[in-house]
Amino acid sequence: MTRLDSEMRQLESGGTANRIFYLSVPQEALLNVATCVADNAQSKRGWNRIIVEKPFGYDTESSAKLTQGLLSKFSEQQIYRIDHLLGRDLIENLTVLRFSNLVFDPLWSRTYIRNVQVIVSEDWGMEGRGRYFKKYGIIRDIVQSHILQIIALFAMEPPVGLDGEDIRDEKVKVLKSMTKPHLEDVVLGQYKPRVLKDGDKSDVFLNSLTPTFIAAALYIDNARWDGVPFLIKAGTGLINHSVVV
Repeated sequence: MTRLDSEMRQLESGGTANRIFYLSVPQEALLNVATCVADNAQSKRGWNRIIVEKPFGYDTESSAKLTQGLLSKFSEQQIYRIDHLLGRDLIENLTVLRFSNLVFDPLWSRTYIRNVQVIVSEDWGMEGRGRYFKKYGIIRDIVQSHILQIIALFAMEPPVGLDGEDIRDEKVKVLKSMTKPHLEDVVLGQYKPRVLKDGDKSDVFLNSLTPTFIAAALYIDNARWDGVPFLIKAGTGLINHSVVV
């Protein structure tokens, strides 16, 4: 990182310089890399930001550990936790469709909506991701990030403003209102490992308990969505690639 800082200072030519660090690294190396960035590569003549992409930890404990580690070197305002799926046009337009359209807004409730379906289908298997997916599975990889973010954006109440924290607060209210899923409302599946034509055996890293498919019914216990099932489906190795709400 010291070498990186030196090369960046040469490019910046002594002027005001802001730096953004995108950490596309394994979760196990995240804190070590972030610490090196903080200690050796931050700009002294501008602001610094650090971007971390999901998954943010393996469970609640590891997520809290990552947060504590990052906050020991950066302020909360410097840390960006992102989900790349939220950059799709479909997802970005959800809030516009809801809150800027006087036709849809009054219809957006259990009175007029029978169910909500969120489908994230991937046509690729574990090519190159077998070791990662064996540890995380479809729920940690897609449901706890992509799908819950989509549901939160879809179901949240109008925020007091368009500031990021205002939207976050409304999304958190939705997640806190979700009831614990019942076992009978969840179906898990897994496609069989295979040896690919080019000899890549990455699929065989999956063990017998790692799900690659999930279908479930989720419920939000509040006045707007009481009794409306949010039907989610997500999987890899399926027929086609699509994200549908």
